[in-house]
Amino acid sequence: MPLTKSWPPQGAPKCPTSFHASKSSIFRRLFGANVATVRKEPWKRHRRVVGPAFSKKLYLSVWKESMQTFRDMVDVEGWDKKQSVTVSALGDLTAKFTINIIASCAFDFHSPWPGSIAKLRQGLSLRECLTVVVEGFPLCLLTPRWVYLLPIRALKRLDIAFNTTFSLLRAQIALRREKIASEEVTGGETQGKDAIFNSIVKANIDGGKFAFDEEEVIGNTFLMLFAGHETASRTLSAMLTLLALYGEEQDKVYQEIKRTLPGGRDPTFEDLESFIQTRKCIQETMRLYPPVTLLVREVIHDTQLNVTNKATDGASYSVALKKGARVVCNVVAIHRNPRHFPDPDAFKPSRWDDNDSDDSVGTDAFLGFGQGPRACIGRKFALAEMTCFVAMLLRDWRVEVDLAEGESPQQWQRRVMTDTASGLRAMGPLSVRFVTREAR
Repeated sequence: MPLTKSWPPQGAPKCPTSFHASKSSIFRRLFGANVATVRKEPWKRHRRVVGPAFSKKLYLSVWKESMQTFRDMVDVEGWDKKQSVTVSALGDLTAKFTINIIASCAFDFHSPWPGSIAKLRQGLSLRECLTVVVEGFPLCLLTPRWVYLLPIRALKRLDIAFNTTFSLLRAQIALRREKIASEEVTGGETQGKDAIFNSIVKANIDGGKFAFDEEEVIGNTFLMLFAGHETASRTLSAMLTLLALYGEEQDKVYQEIKRTLPGGRDPTFEDLESFIQTRKCIQETMRLYPPVTLLVREVIHDTQLNVTNKATDGASYSVALKKGARVVCNVVAIHRNPRHFPDPDAFKPSRWDDNDSDDSVGTDAFLGFGQGPRACIGRKFALAEMTCFVAMLLRDWRVEVDLAEGESPQQWQRRVMTDTASGLRAMGPLSVRFVTREAR
């Protein structure tokens, strides 16, 4: 099958009706069919089952759980007794937070902080298992089963993580079937907390036109659990680090929080639309460090794609794409294209000033949550938990980083947050310091 790579791309294709998600998915082979990997009519069926669970009741639950988890974190970590807290690996902290939210709100796997890092098997937590599985899936595809019998530590760790993750998912699915069958979950409850899990499992129990088979139940459960925390966790850690580097941008977010929360009151879900500056920072972080670095689409009918070539002083030419060809969109290059984003390597939330609507990102070149009908189904879920976390944190704390002598924020960023080609996953530990507002 022919492959066309958009490099250097001039933005997302302007003919979305000509493209579908690619039918060949290595994720599907390992993790099962789900709403992100299927296409055409099966995708409509998956979306029909999963989509209704993403409702206002769910988002209210996300906000409430985010508030409680943040309070538990501050209490258990002893932050309320300190004026300064050093976090050596910010990504680990945000990952514990976000996995607790998705596990509780989507699947009812609730545990108080720091229960989210409880070890499941041989020293691995659920979050660690998910990370090892996803990072190691290319190896799973290339190696036969007998290889895992060899005394190689990395292979043993991957095998344990894979088996532990899917054993847990199967056990939880079985328990939820029993719960639904015994009518402990009512129709009204499925529209609030744990609505996503209920919808997935009920599609397997009820049968009919929109039924899920066992593979689809496991596939969608894994997708929601992993994607539901990974994007938010990595975006949060990168955003807070960028705000620490660029204090003037952090001050703008803090002033917005003070205006929105007079007297230092707690934020509510109704405040979400008021955190405009916070949302701009989230979008700008996802532009610089997109959670997904490549998008693969299949051409569903012959079409022409107009491309601007920088090497020929901006001259345009057409690329003929035949039905069945795959198009790879390099999201990092699109997001760093100066044609769409002037001064593309700079952290400038102000570039989103004309985009104060929660429903639009303002440019087709922004692919942080995908684009078109297959855009991220959990976008508002992620925005709610990230916004709540930032509002609670920056209301009471200022984020700082230690620059080397004579080092600029831009130099620190290039040194520590350098590998954009591999997305946020390639970053080393992001070390920051939280200082109470009273201590300054």
